[in-house]
Amino acid sequence: MKRILKYILTVAAIIAVLSSCGGNSKETPDVKVTLSATPTTVTFAPKANGTKVIAVSTTGDWTATPSATWFHLDKTSGKGKGSISVTADENAGSDERTGSIRISVSGAPDVTVSVSQLADNMVALSASPAQFDGNKRASTTYQLLVYSFADSDGDGIGDFNGIASKLDYLSDVMGATALWLSPVHPAMSYHGYDVLDYFSLNPEYGTEADFRNLLAAAKAKGIDIYLDYVLNHSGSKHPWFLEAAADETSPYRDYYIFSENPSGDIKAGLFAMFPKTGYDAGQWFPLGDADLGAKGRFRFDLDWKSDSAPVVTVTETDAAVEMGSSEKYIYYGNDDKCRAFVDDGDGKYHIVVDFNSDWGFLIRTSSETWDNGTKYGGKAGSIITFGEPYVLNNTEAADIVFKAATYYHSHFWTDWFADFNYGAADEADKSKAFIDLASSADKWINMGVAGLRLDAVKHIYWSETSSENPTFLDKWYDHCNATYKAAGNSGDIFMVGEVFSDAPATYSYYDGLPSVFEFSFWWKLKNVLNNRSAGTFVSDIIGYHNSYKARRSDAVPGIKLSNHDEDRAASDLGKSLPKEKQAAAFLLTAGGRPFIYQGEELGYWGTKASGDEYVRTPMMWNKNSSSLASKRLGSKIDKSMLTASISVETQLADEASLLNVYKTFSTLRNTYPALAEGEMSATSIRDPAIASWYMISGNSKLLVIHNVANSDKTIEVDDSMAHCVALLGTAYVDGTSLKLGANSSVVFEL
Repeated sequence: MKRILKYILTVAAIIAVLSSCGGNSKETPDVKVTLSATPTTVTFAPKANGTKVIAVSTTGDWTATPSATWFHLDKTSGKGKGSISVTADENAGSDERTGSIRISVSGAPDVTVSVSQLADNMVALSASPAQFDGNKRASTTYQLLVYSFADSDGDGIGDFNGIASKLDYLSDVMGATALWLSPVHPAMSYHGYDVLDYFSLNPEYGTEADFRNLLAAAKAKGIDIYLDYVLNHSGSKHPWFLEAAADETSPYRDYYIFSENPSGDIKAGLFAMFPKTGYDAGQWFPLGDADLGAKGRFRFDLDWKSDSAPVVTVTETDAAVEMGSSEKYIYYGNDDKCRAFVDDGDGKYHIVVDFNSDWGFLIRTSSETWDNGTKYGGKAGSIITFGEPYVLNNTEAADIVFKAATYYHSHFWTDWFADFNYGAADEADKSKAFIDLASSADKWINMGVAGLRLDAVKHIYWSETSSENPTFLDKWYDHCNATYKAAGNSGDIFMVGEVFSDAPATYSYYDGLPSVFEFSFWWKLKNVLNNRSAGTFVSDIIGYHNSYKARRSDAVPGIKLSNHDEDRAASDLGKSLPKEKQAAAFLLTAGGRPFIYQGEELGYWGTKASGDEYVRTPMMWNKNSSSLASKRLGSKIDKSMLTASISVETQLADEASLLNVYKTFSTLRNTYPALAEGEMSATSIRDPAIASWYMISGNSKLLVIHNVANSDKTIEVDDSMAHCVALLGTAYVDGTSLKLGANSSVVFEL
């Protein structure tokens, strides 16, 4: 027995040795070594006062090697995360001196930190703007979401009184001259873009008396109120639509577009709002809960001799259920069944199923995807008859139905919206829908509303690029402006249209409106900041603005970063605080009318990937997040973002915060007429990392310069740099030489 035990122990020991030598065990996976250092550039003043600290982050052992003897490191090696303190000798020479620190770790690329020291003749800039006199010269609009901005009564829903309680913040910190409120009317969903009554207010937000109080309180602060108006469609549960859908003789029937055969009616030219080729099956929905399907045991026979026009025949049967495993499928039922046909050969297929589907069926050539024409249906409005061949197509591909239906139009591919029918554009103001909607706008304008933001204006008529939408908008603007003037207001009503397209596609909309959102401003700016190259940004923006002015002399482009329909600016910029700060500086020093979206000034991040709610996060006013106006967003809030550090309370107290960058540059814009109302023009500065322009209004002229590189840049400037009125980051001057730190911006008064 002892011999056996000794043998077993000996074998076990051998196995253990083999295992430790890599026998049959799995190899330990390689651990990737990483190395980073922040910042990658440091600059010392000539007298070399102070210490610069470089944070090192790595998973290995690192060494640091200086390239010069005029600066000194407190340590030249370390393990894992650590820091290096750098000091410099006084620079008594007349030239700037440079050097570097090479940080190395085995298994990762070296990181180089640039070190420079100014000469005695380099002067550090500081800003000395004129004292703001309280007269807000700029036209800066703050976009807020009523439901998630500020809650005054503790029910978790933002309201009018909540907004009124934050007017000091909006005026004194953000420098706002106007507020764009998200839709305030009763609606089907939390966001308000499916309106149920244009003549009343969402009771969750307060009463008409509360709204009047907000108008008066805002006016006392020099702030106008703009309403978000949805002219393209109402909600499909709006009383107008419900009555129109239920009764063909209803006076509201003409407010919307109905058809039993949309494709045929459009081709016949029966709808003035569509060209004869303007049909999309995905934009037509059957009325109500009509049962368009059938129930029973059916046999489906496919004749697939051609991909362009296969044929299906449906017959009632008592035969046994029979299914196959081919690449042809029938898709049906309220629970989305997808069943494979039996392949009979020679392009023939059949299947027998117990069919129960109140919407009909479709044929598919893939059980996984709808892409690349794999969905086959019929023509909208056509009905399949038992025993008769029915020709399929994969272009229109409407549901194949067994009963007639009346369809209505919604271009947003959702049955929650119902598009208005305005008829021919040149006669739109005579349509019943226009007259009623204009009457609702009159109510709010007469109450004191000073402007409108118009939703989705490129979709009112079928074609984004035709003259129809601008023609319609011109009539709408003229009507509202006449009401505004008749109410005793001086000047014109403000109106801005949402055209979610690149700037060239928006030019024609200035034929109808004085302002259109310039989405291209942000789309180009985020590329500038992320690629660290100014490229053609300045010339493009100036070119756009000149094109608007050519269409309309009083054109005012609406410039912005992100909004409620886009990923947050901070997310687009990789949550880089220096880039976020510089984006604010770009926005508030450029020509046009700036729009600042709720939370942008705090560095809110978020993407639409999991739902729009994640880019509509409630404002966090205090370090404690218990009073958020979050109820309407449910659980779709990134609570990891809403820490004390991102709150208004914390950031107002921190001079280096993003919020205080917005405050500084908003005040600057309200102080200087050239920023408030000036035109952009090009400078002679040519450097790929520099975006620069003049802002000019009358005798007021400013020079704006932004360095988007991640290192210092020295450029020659022809203009006087004697009077710096704004500075983000660091800047030094020597005669005509300007040295700007990474992501630094400066404004000079000329």
